[in-house]
Amino acid sequence: MSLRVSGNNSLNIQSLYQMMGTLQAAQRANVAKLNQSVNPVSKVSRKQSGSAQYTDTLKYVQEYGKDMSELKLSASKLQMGSSSNVFSSIDMKSSDSSVVQVDKAFRPKEGTSISLEVEALAQAQQNKSQSVNASDKAADGSSMNFEVASARGRSVQVNVSEVNRDGSKKTNEQMYQEAADQINSSRSLGVSASVAKENGKVSLVLTSQKTGESNGFQVQGQMGSAAGAETAAVQGENARYTVTQDGKTSSRTSESNRISLDYGRVDATLKGTGSVQVNAGVDSEKIVSAVKDLAKNYNNTTDLLKENAARGRGTQDQYNSFSRPIADDRTLKAVGIRYDKSGRMQVDEKALRKALTDDFEGTKDILGGQFGLADRVAQRADSAMSTSSGRLVEEDVSSRMDRNQEDVFSSFRYLSDFSGSGPYSLGNYFTVGLMLNTLG
Repeated sequence: MSLRVSGNNSLNIQSLYQMMGTLQAAQRANVAKLNQSVNPVSKVSRKQSGSAQYTDTLKYVQEYGKDMSELKLSASKLQMGSSSNVFSSIDMKSSDSSVVQVDKAFRPKEGTSISLEVEALAQAQQNKSQSVNASDKAADGSSMNFEVASARGRSVQVNVSEVNRDGSKKTNEQMYQEAADQINSSRSLGVSASVAKENGKVSLVLTSQKTGESNGFQVQGQMGSAAGAETAAVQGENARYTVTQDGKTSSRTSESNRISLDYGRVDATLKGTGSVQVNAGVDSEKIVSAVKDLAKNYNNTTDLLKENAARGRGTQDQYNSFSRPIADDRTLKAVGIRYDKSGRMQVDEKALRKALTDDFEGTKDILGGQFGLADRVAQRADSAMSTSSGRLVEEDVSSRMDRNQEDVFSSFRYLSDFSGSGPYSLGNYFTVGLMLNTLG
């Protein structure tokens, strides 16, 4: 674990360890003395011992720092001044996902534009037998004895008798199911069999497990009641499409509808025939996710401040600040944000996506520009992190301790002094708190 200490801090790393020792020693020395009950603080519903109150107060200070840090981080994802802001995240988009769907892009270059003309999709071969009444008894001479052979040299022999062992006739559906089971028992064949049932009639369906011309199969022999299954109802075909990029056009084929574009940087799936553009652009879904994350963390932080406002003037002042809207209703509405009746920030994803589509630059400026919503949230988090920790919990420290408790609660004076020099110091103190929890 490393601690970041700014150059103008009045305490150095050695002071941190001294403070850790003081806090631990003070807590151990006074546990036995602090059996006197004290009044509850804020949301604590029952009386606590001095030691329990100390732990509760320290826990709040640590949670305060954690929430403020998470809020600052979520705001930075939307700030244009941040190198990792979501507005700089480039992704590949299809103009018509019913023709081409972009599955994954690997570091696409800004300005990349690809035109596709999809002429045919890759298809799997399918053979289908005649349809017969499912419950009818098998006709005389309907026994099956045929072979299914794949183009890759695998084969399976299908043998289905029209009669049961006791000499009774099987039903058509029973025969088809037995044939399907025998075919499916050969997993390496590359052909799947099923029994299709519709309006009381059944048929045996054989389908290649992979698309493309080279993944076909042949059926030959005594078909019996499965007559028709020896002929392909749908031929296996390769996908055919044309790609234009950087002024060059090339015709391509693929056994699969999963294809690669932009010299291997884009994985896509062909979904239908037609023309489509695949262009590099900002990933709007990441923006929507970042805005939702900002609202969630802002609400969580405001709730924490509200629940603990009685602990000190510092907490109360921060709650007053956070409970004020970050912008006027008109500005918030323009990017799909509003406050509900309880004062919690809500994000209308549909409205936000529409704003990003209709006026991307304007929406980006409202959310992440200078003095935008993210900037204002970050400023509130900065102000909160620079607030003296002594002010945050002064009521806990001053009005709910007696002289026997004073040496325990005096540790918060270290926190107050240490945090006074800025947010880095406060963050270091929170780290110390986590170290103490680990040591305890």
